[in-house]
Amino acid sequence: MSRRGHERFNSDRQVECRVDGRTFTAVLYNVSLSGCLIEMPLNRIIKGDRVHLKDGSIRMSGLVVWHDERNAGLRFDQPLHEAVVRFLGYDPAKGEPIVPTDRFGRALPRLPRNDRHFGENP
Repeated sequence: MSRRGHERFNSDRQVECRVDGRTFTAVLYNVSLSGCLIEMPLNRIIKGDRVHLKDGSIRMSGLVVWHDERNAGLRFDQPLHEAVVRFLGYDPAKGEPIVPTDRFGRALPRLPRNDRHFGENP
């Protein structure tokens, strides 16, 4: 039985990391509602460090629960919303981002691209 409480999604995104005022770039390798795995430059963090991650406007923070020279497992301070996890992850079989779904798991249709501005007459 797995110790993990939530499904993990593969990812391959660069994230900004901040630990005690130090910043570096890491790769987010997988993510779940409750935590993630990052790869980073050598020996940047230790167990118990609080890490703040940023990917665009998405911000996450958590504690390092394990690490080796280049990888670390983080447990988030607050669980992420499922939509954020799906946005950060991808389906490795397709090699592309996971498509947003409704609450029944059906893929949501893409919105049509409309170059007209609001208020213009058709």
